[in-house]
Amino acid sequence: MTASTQVHLSVEDYLNLEKNALERHEYVDGVLHAMAGDKKRNNRIVRRIVERLGPAVDVRECDLFFTVVKVRVAETRYRYPDVVVTCEEDADEYLVIAPCAIFEVLSDSTEKTDTEDKLEEYLKIPSLERYVLVRQESKTAIVYARDASGWRVNLLEEQGDIEIPCLGMVLKLEDLYERPGENR
Repeated sequence: MTASTQVHLSVEDYLNLEKNALERHEYVDGVLHAMAGDKKRNNRIVRRIVERLGPAVDVRECDLFFTVVKVRVAETRYRYPDVVVTCEEDADEYLVIAPCAIFEVLSDSTEKTDTEDKLEEYLKIPSLERYVLVRQESKTAIVYARDASGWRVNLLEEQGDIEIPCLGMVLKLEDLYERPGENR
């Protein structure tokens, strides 16, 4: 995330501006935050998440979006997660209101926001069942899972299962990283 643009906009002005913007901006209480570019490694992990979730999304008649669709996390906060799954139909083509799973791939420029601000915001979304933070530099994921008693946290290293209840599937951590022989 780059420095914020200190222009205060209404939610309506932000949503209208963002429809035609050349670069994406998150919106936090009237302030725009330009989105940083991603490393190739980030994009590869996002692609693998999307590839593995895709078949279950189709079977469950849900939707999966990555990097370019906003999530409304509060009345005055809009974020662009790396990957978002929703099984609810939203009237706005540019916006997800009821996500069931959100994935963020951590980088040096986004880790603080993803593990602090977004964590606090996402865990308040009533429909959210999973928030998954995936590290780029190591086979590690932090999985926030909601159950009947609230949120629990699980750290996965090298391997492990990430259950996605709304899709009725399990995502394997090790499948999100480069395969042997892929020296990119």
